[in-house]
Amino acid sequence: MERLIRFCRAFARHPLALDLALALVILLINLLVPGGKHIGERIELNATVVVLAVVGAAAVTFRRQAPISVLVVCTGVATAFEIAEQAKSPIVLYMGVAVFTVVLSKDRLTRSVAVIATALVTLLMEVLFVGGDVLDNLGLVFFVLFSGAIGEAVRNRRAWLHELEERALRAERSRDEEAQRRVIEERLRIAHELHDVIAHHIALMNVQSGVAAHVLRTQPDEAERALALVRSGGRTVLQELTVLLGVLRRSGSPLPTAPAPSLSELSALVQSFTAAGVKVDWTPPESLGELPDVIELTAYRIIQESLTNVLKHAPTATAHVQITRAPRNLTITVTDSGARPASATAPAITHLGAGHGLIGMRERVAAVGGELVAGPEATGGWAVRAVLPLETGDVGDHPDIAGRRPDTDPQRVPGAGEFSSRSGGRC
Repeated sequence: MERLIRFCRAFARHPLALDLALALVILLINLLVPGGKHIGERIELNATVVVLAVVGAAAVTFRRQAPISVLVVCTGVATAFEIAEQAKSPIVLYMGVAVFTVVLSKDRLTRSVAVIATALVTLLMEVLFVGGDVLDNLGLVFFVLFSGAIGEAVRNRRAWLHELEERALRAERSRDEEAQRRVIEERLRIAHELHDVIAHHIALMNVQSGVAAHVLRTQPDEAERALALVRSGGRTVLQELTVLLGVLRRSGSPLPTAPAPSLSELSALVQSFTAAGVKVDWTPPESLGELPDVIELTAYRIIQESLTNVLKHAPTATAHVQITRAPRNLTITVTDSGARPASATAPAITHLGAGHGLIGMRERVAAVGGELVAGPEATGGWAVRAVLPLETGDVGDHPDIAGRRPDTDPQRVPGAGEFSSRSGGRC
């Protein structure tokens, strides 16, 4: 049975051979059963029957290449047989196959005209040259219409199956595109997170290396402590860079799944800045309740970036961190006293950017539907205030932020060049 199935499948891959086999089967039927004038009667096999049967078989063999021409020939063969022999014959099977092929392969108008024209021609030929009662004359018309109906049904089924295949392919492509989109978004998110971490540690390394160079001769113990922090930060940066490069290189491997930082890790973050020499005045909030993960991550990154800016631009300043939760939003406030190194021999702070940190904070806050205000204060310090809605669409009630639009606020977060000229290039 399996061999027969394989043979049929291989045979179906050759349409011309399949049509030739069909034509030979119909030819054999016509030779064995030439037909008769009435039910139960048979006519003798003669030259007319053989010639017409062979012509019909030859035409059906090429039915796929020229469907209309084959239909004309097969209709002529069928009507010629009935006129010559005044009898019914299986030779009409050729015409039925031709009608089926035209309906299957042509457009709606062409196949409709072909079927109607064939039915009318056969009816006219029978009325003019064969005679008989009405039912006999309509029998061939019904056969033509039935062949067309079968062709239409097969055509509709093939179209339905094709549509199912197209839907399956579209669904598969959509799944692949969605999976690829999610992979790209996840890689961008990871790269963004690693950028924040790396920038934080590089800023610490920059400051500590400056401290070490400044006190190397006078305070070797302090210089050794600063260099230890530089070494630790460098190790962390190398590890994070390894992960980042792996994320960018691997296209089909699983993504890292390290948990994102949250507000519960703020104590460790503040300690790292304190170790780097920044005075941070803050009191851990007693209870913030349950916060969305994205809000916790955004708040953590805002505090980290703000303290990094203090470290880079005002290392001797005192930073104040305040976290306040309202029923509908979370407010983050980071300010500094704006103090600068008192002596000219103080360690120099290398400028690491121009506004990119503030732009990143603005993008993070905008992504969760919040608002951000950052800029110099009248006392000479710097302030960053962010209101993060705990529900989509909510806006904070902070008096300095509520109701403002980022593009109309005089202290909005500007672009890199604008901040560089207005605030000393904080980033």
